[in-house]
Amino acid sequence: MIKRLQIKFVCIMMGVLFLVFTVLVATLNIFVYMSNAEQTDNILRMVAEQDGMEFLLPPSRTVEDAHQELLIPPRFDSQSMRAARLFFVKLDKQDQVLQVQHEMMFGFTQEEAISYSEAVLLSGKVRGSYHDYQYLVAEKDYGKIIVFVENSRELKLLKELIYISMIVTAATCVLLLGFSVLLSKWVVKPVKATFAKQRQFVSDASHELKTPLTIISANVDVLENEIGENIRLQQIRDQADRMTRLVHDLLALARADEGANQLVVTEFDLSRAVLSTLLAFESQAFEDGKNLDFNVAEGLRYTGGEPQIKQLVAILMDNAIKHSGKGDEIKVTLRRENEKTVLEIYNTGDGIPEQEKDRIFERFYRRDASRSTKTGGYGLGLAIAKSLVELHKGKIAVSGKEGAWTCFTVTL
Repeated sequence: MIKRLQIKFVCIMMGVLFLVFTVLVATLNIFVYMSNAEQTDNILRMVAEQDGMEFLLPPSRTVEDAHQELLIPPRFDSQSMRAARLFFVKLDKQDQVLQVQHEMMFGFTQEEAISYSEAVLLSGKVRGSYHDYQYLVAEKDYGKIIVFVENSRELKLLKELIYISMIVTAATCVLLLGFSVLLSKWVVKPVKATFAKQRQFVSDASHELKTPLTIISANVDVLENEIGENIRLQQIRDQADRMTRLVHDLLALARADEGANQLVVTEFDLSRAVLSTLLAFESQAFEDGKNLDFNVAEGLRYTGGEPQIKQLVAILMDNAIKHSGKGDEIKVTLRRENEKTVLEIYNTGDGIPEQEKDRIFERFYRRDASRSTKTGGYGLGLAIAKSLVELHKGKIAVSGKEGAWTCFTVTL
């Protein structure tokens, strides 16, 4: 339980941190992308508004001179404009080429510029991206101008930024994972100490109760030999037996809580272990008028704790007998399925309501207190069964229909 709590703490902490880092990295990259796109869009609009005249200036004149003469406030610096690799194509109203300006594009031919403009016209869009270029189509008195600005360098820088961001995020998450593990150990330390004291108390109290219960049972036998059968003595014996079963269950829970320290792992014949446990219930089922049928595959071997597996089968069989009536059926199946061992114990009878299926494995939970009192149950059997299954890294599930049937499935 403490281990699961620690893992849950680490998972929640890492999930929150990963979400925060993802949002920050995504926000940063989106901001950089939008900034580059806006700068490129400003260049496109400037060239389109000036009809490309700034890029036809004589060598002796500068961009700043043109801005001063035209009284147009610059919306980007001259270095960005000089560094931009762009070209434009002017078309008349019939989309015939009037002019192609591509001198700023070294190694880029006029035919390529015309083919790019034709592709943009076919798309029907006024702005967008084509290959490594961002373009803008602007209407003019003579027709239209299509301006292209190369943005491959910006896209490359953006990809590198994303790559670096991912590396930094991954490295940071690894460091924070180690920190989270250390922090989780510190956080659960008081809880771990409390559970340890609780387990120790349960174990000590159970051991201390065994001696007086044994003395009570022995004295009842002595008195019965002296005065004969007596209803009061029978009631004392019944209650002493119930208390003995409770002590036994508490000790089983304490051992299960200790985990692997109490588990002696060996390879054994699982089929034979299950059959030997079932045979012990065969006479009880016959006396109660219940039909017991089992289909156990032969020769299945398993590596685990043989006593714990037998106890698991006994608990589930005892539960099936207690919650089935005369004439009901109990079926046990053991088989190999997808490299896993599956044990199913099915019985007709009381069934389990859908809303209570998640609670029946809780300690001291009893669906029907009056019935549990009659059968001598304290709501610990299924909790012990779940602990034994988890001790073997397996899973246990329950299915059924209220008033009809119940089936417990154990996967090992």
